[in-house]
Amino acid sequence: MPIKNQKYYLRTMIQALVSGSLLVPALALAQQSDTPEVEEVVVTGSFIRNSAFAQNNPVDTVTQSDILESGAASMGNYIRDLPYTQNTNTVANVNAGNSGAQSSVGTTFNLRGLGENSTLTLMDGSRSVDSGINTLLPEIAIDRLEVVLDGGSALYGSDAVAGVVNLIPVKDFDGFRVRLYHQFDEPQDFEDNKIGVMFGRNFSNGINYVFAADYARTTPLMMYERPRTLRAAYGWANSGNPGVWRELDGATPNPGQVHGGELVGGNLNDPSCGTFNDVTDFGAANNNPSGIVRPGNNCFFNYNAQWPLAEGRTEYNIFQNMTFDVSDRVQLEAQMSLANRESENHNTLSYQLNANNREGLVVPAAHPANPFDVDVGPWLWRPFAAAGTLPSYTDLKTGARKQTYDDTIQRYKVGARFDLTNSWTANSSYSWQRTHRDYTARMINMPNLASALIGQGGPNGNEWFNPFGSADMRSPFYDAATTANNQALVDWIAPTVPFRTSQRELAVFEVNTTGDLYELPAGMAQMAIGYQMRDIDEWNYANPLSAAGTDYNTSIIDTPPTSRNYGSRVQAAYLEFEVPLLDTLDAQIAVRHENFTTYDLQTTTPKVALRWEALPELAIRASIGESFLAPTPADARPFDPNENCGEIFFGNDPITGGVLNGGATCSSGNPGLAPETSDIWNVGFTWEPLDDLTLSMDYQSIEYTDRIRTLGTLDIVAIEFEEMLAAIGSTPAAYDPTPGSATREAANAWIAGGGLSNVTRDISDNQRVSRVVSQAQNVSTVWVDLFDARASYTMDTNNWGSFTTSLNATYNTKYEYADGGEVVDALGKQNGRTGIVAPVPKVKGQARLSWIRDKHSASASWNYQHHVEFDDNVNNALTGTPAPADGKIRAQGIVNAQYTYLMDQYFDSEVTFSVGVSNLFDELPQRLPVLGGFESRLHSPWGRQFWISADWRPGF
Repeated sequence: MPIKNQKYYLRTMIQALVSGSLLVPALALAQQSDTPEVEEVVVTGSFIRNSAFAQNNPVDTVTQSDILESGAASMGNYIRDLPYTQNTNTVANVNAGNSGAQSSVGTTFNLRGLGENSTLTLMDGSRSVDSGINTLLPEIAIDRLEVVLDGGSALYGSDAVAGVVNLIPVKDFDGFRVRLYHQFDEPQDFEDNKIGVMFGRNFSNGINYVFAADYARTTPLMMYERPRTLRAAYGWANSGNPGVWRELDGATPNPGQVHGGELVGGNLNDPSCGTFNDVTDFGAANNNPSGIVRPGNNCFFNYNAQWPLAEGRTEYNIFQNMTFDVSDRVQLEAQMSLANRESENHNTLSYQLNANNREGLVVPAAHPANPFDVDVGPWLWRPFAAAGTLPSYTDLKTGARKQTYDDTIQRYKVGARFDLTNSWTANSSYSWQRTHRDYTARMINMPNLASALIGQGGPNGNEWFNPFGSADMRSPFYDAATTANNQALVDWIAPTVPFRTSQRELAVFEVNTTGDLYELPAGMAQMAIGYQMRDIDEWNYANPLSAAGTDYNTSIIDTPPTSRNYGSRVQAAYLEFEVPLLDTLDAQIAVRHENFTTYDLQTTTPKVALRWEALPELAIRASIGESFLAPTPADARPFDPNENCGEIFFGNDPITGGVLNGGATCSSGNPGLAPETSDIWNVGFTWEPLDDLTLSMDYQSIEYTDRIRTLGTLDIVAIEFEEMLAAIGSTPAAYDPTPGSATREAANAWIAGGGLSNVTRDISDNQRVSRVVSQAQNVSTVWVDLFDARASYTMDTNNWGSFTTSLNATYNTKYEYADGGEVVDALGKQNGRTGIVAPVPKVKGQARLSWIRDKHSASASWNYQHHVEFDDNVNNALTGTPAPADGKIRAQGIVNAQYTYLMDQYFDSEVTFSVGVSNLFDELPQRLPVLGGFESRLHSPWGRQFWISADWRPGF
């Protein structure tokens, strides 16, 4: 059925059900029910209280005990293994170019692999300014997580495309609790430490107060600390130091500006290239410091060892909640949370940017260390790599540039609950939140570098900077009097610049009321109605050196970036009905209207759900609804090609037949974005045939259109290639990238005529890509069909205790996407050459066996992912690592185990000790000829880990 007709019928169904319910006489309100009173609860996915054992919507609940029993070092590591999540950011890898960033810091939920921004994350039912799961709440204060798996825009508004995650805190606690946790890997290369405290008191005057705080420290894990995968990794660049130069003709040195000359002739390889490689093992730290000699007078730089697998980070969380029962009908609430995360960012000491290197830097023939005796300019070179005198901020252990990000998140919320009548309750709340990031940047001052290359460097303007490998005392061409660089000059060129990069503020006011509407023949109809207003303000601050036009990573040709402020105001109204159609059949009807006043954008999203209790122990559910995701103010900002620039580390160029390595990749805004939309329908059941046995299954179908994605470099270059072929009337099979061929000449003419505005090419270097600018775009549609299955069984024995087995699994039957062209099947594939979707195993699941007897308990779990087809580019020119012989990235099953002992009479205290092993059988990631040496979106490099925790609850 066409989507337009589906939406028409959906809205018609809602109108009919609402209208029908209103026709029932109001006299039915007088009817009384003889049904015994049962406890009612509110579950994420509805504003109406419902006592049914199975809700209308597929909702998964994760308790604090689930998290603690897993032994996961953080919430991020726990959610990575959930069957319905994909591409969760827990492993740092330079492979982050595709399908979402991978920094190992700030992990968020990514339901169904549809993108982190497609899942709405709530903290205690309220939107959060930052959705990083580790900084929402101290782990000790988490009561449970509720995950709605079939979208939620009809109730919660924008962002709930794939679903909703609600992190619910402990708000009623009387006592004191301390928890200690320590984890380390078997080689003892890194560790996780955490301490959490919680205090609560119920006072006789109606006040309940809870305070919680935790501190966590994760030490970094560098790639060289996993030499097995590092030796397989593709992680080299054709630009380094020592580097490659060319003769420069007609240049006039002009520090900070273009020199006006032209690079001529062939490559001039630095004579020091490859001359002092005492360590050549690709799996070692600081290997091949003088570069690797390659054909064509090239010198490659192996940067892998300078990158991390897990960034070091330190996190603090504080949470306070106070409720005050003013009377039996009125409760006031105040909530505050404060979080800080300092993360360490490791990467190469400097990037290669061709526009600045080639057009702004001159090394005159008179330079005392110039080995070529002519004016030269850099061709494939970077100021600092692994040789010579390095900036003082260099991490000596790794040779990396270590920078710090400091993220601070503040949340304040006040609210009130009023019992208007015996059956009607009103809730109101106001929250204000702010997050900002401070960055300690390790920079290179472009005018200072250019001045030092012509002998005008340093505070006195009379020092030479040697850009060649002879600056290293291990070089056979080193001469302390003429080729050495002094530390003060290097630090003058490479300063540390602290600044605030971004700030975001969110203010939310919400009021709603819910209660009984009137009695129907089949039961009481209920309703909820609400209003919400959201104000969002975002600030993006330009790097001070970039704004001044003096940053080496900002093109001196383009206009410098500027600081910008963006805002958005949203007003929303929503309505929900719970209508009993029969004694065993209920309908949930919800609709929400949102008005984005800043964008002049309005959306209306409906949802209908049915629940039929076919038997007292069997409930069948079905739902159909729409969701949407509006562009963020930052995504919709004006286009600027000179924002957020870094280096391209990988990829092939289909137009030239060469590589993309060494060019610049930048990102900017797109004011023409439209909202994303999704249509989701779900049908499932929950069956409890025995008191201790629960079985549940859902089938879900998702159509996700107009996805807002910031395409990766490879995708943009692929789009350029497609547009070029269409313009010249050729095909991929017929196109010949060889210079001088008919199709290549036609491609050159198309590029000269404007080409694709997001890609800049250097006509003096065989049309080599010098810059790619990515933007958030409405680029794709994704279709997903899947089954979710859950089972749990508990068996009590007389002498051996209680045993519980559980199984949770997701089986994908369809995962397709289109990005403007033909439909592509992504199911069971790595999807290594696109940024549209992540790897999609057909099956992902968890099985767990738990046991408890008196003061003893233990559990073992098995986390499984099915194999996927390997389809990435093979990059093994230096390592020789072959692609998988069977074409597959193998399936992986990780076994975890833990044991707990409870001492409940220890000096009038309760002490719980737990020990565990994660990855019991030391499953290691499969070695692949890709960046990082393995597929980090599927496999983790931690190996076997051991952990211990202690939980103390004193009796006072």
